[in-house]
Amino acid sequence: MKILSPEFLALVPLVIFALWLLFKKDETHFFYTRADELKKITKPQVDISKYFFAGSLLFVFIALLRPAKGIVKGEETKDTRDIFLVLDTSPSMEAIDIKPSRIEVAKEKAIEFVKKRTYDRIGIVVFGGIAFVHCPLTFDHRVAVKLLKEIQTGMTRVDGTAIGDGIAVAVKHLAKSPSKSKVIVLLTDGANNRGTIMPEGASSLAKEIGIKIYSIGIGTKGPAYIPYEDPVFGKRLVRIKDELDEGLLRKIAKETSGRYFRASSKEEFSKIYSEIDKLERTKIHTTSFIKYKEFGLILTKIAFVLFAFGFVFRFVLIRKIP
Repeated sequence: MKILSPEFLALVPLVIFALWLLFKKDETHFFYTRADELKKITKPQVDISKYFFAGSLLFVFIALLRPAKGIVKGEETKDTRDIFLVLDTSPSMEAIDIKPSRIEVAKEKAIEFVKKRTYDRIGIVVFGGIAFVHCPLTFDHRVAVKLLKEIQTGMTRVDGTAIGDGIAVAVKHLAKSPSKSKVIVLLTDGANNRGTIMPEGASSLAKEIGIKIYSIGIGTKGPAYIPYEDPVFGKRLVRIKDELDEGLLRKIAKETSGRYFRASSKEEFSKIYSEIDKLERTKIHTTSFIKYKEFGLILTKIAFVLFAFGFVFRFVLIRKIP
């Protein structure tokens, strides 16, 4: 508790004097409430109104002192980032070399990453033979997580791996962003074989705009297997080649001052996203100040109520003689 106007303590002698005047003995007056009580009066009656007036005076005096309670407030300035997750949804992402599958692990770890980026805007681009925005940049991470869960292989309905188009779509949207920090996290398990824009051209444009690209190659080295529904033999596993173009992904990352990672297991995926999270940590500047909650207004209201009660008792409910 703090007194914000201590200079009014100089009025203490005046308050004491006023209270002395109010309570000094006065044997010359008789107080009564009804006329028939006059016969019974043998000694002066207590005038309770003066207690209300005294209380009112004290509350007004305390209100003048401005008692207040200090509350520490924190103010944060956040240097937020705009981050686009660019995810490969080609059929090869169904490979089971990373259990339960590349696409499911990629989604799971992407969701964990999004939940950590509390203050950043998140967007999602998916690509196969073509690329499109699955989730525009948003602070609503619940929506981003929901849309990540809905991602499936083949959702672009065009076969192939258009890495350049995937990057270009994200760059186009980030170019409009007012944020100073712009990041693309690219996840793929193949080589660029479709699309209208070459990955090198898209990464050059990203560099010009100041966008950093972290590229992640998904899958174990060597052949892998994907589930396939054969119309004759039913569900079986089909062998696929390791077509991951690590040279391209390294070049894209290096040109934009990012980094390349290879994820061959769920554990490596976790480490990669943790590393990106550290490299792209959101800066939060915190300042503290004290905000005071004053009690003057409520004290003044109490003083008014006490004065009103005193007035009613003194001039309405009771009389004095002479």
